[in-house]
Amino acid sequence: MIALALGLVLVAFGIAGLRYAPAIVQAQHRQRMTPVDADEIDDEDRVRVTKGTAVVLVVVGVGLVAYAVFG
Repeated sequence: MIALALGLVLVAFGIAGLRYAPAIVQAQHRQRMTPVDADEIDDEDRVRVTKGTAVVLVVVGVGLVAYAVFG
């Protein structure tokens, strides 16, 4: 039951991260949460990394849901 709930939460956060990655990066700029060497990293790369992290969350979440349902 815990694995199912955690999996669903991870999938939800992952999908939100995929959808709102550009907005997340802009919010980080507004709140001055950029890395120290931010001049070397452009926003496209930061959005790509944010989306990649979101994909990992979705995959782990789907794996947990599958474990809870079939395991």
